[in-house]
Amino acid sequence: MGELVRARLRLLRDEYVSAVNEAVAEGRDDMVARLVADYPDAALRVITELEGSNAA
Repeated sequence: MGELVRARLRLLRDEYVSAVNEAVAEGRDDMVARLVADYPDAALRVITELEGSNAA
């Protein structure tokens, strides 16, 4: 996995952690659940889009 992918995954993680923390602070358990469920797909998209562009 390239450094660009790792950097983008770190950024994605930071964005999701911030969003989850905000949702928790607001008592939005529904939003927390949605963010948790969406994260793996978002991470996979980053990997496939960036790794796929390196394969060419």
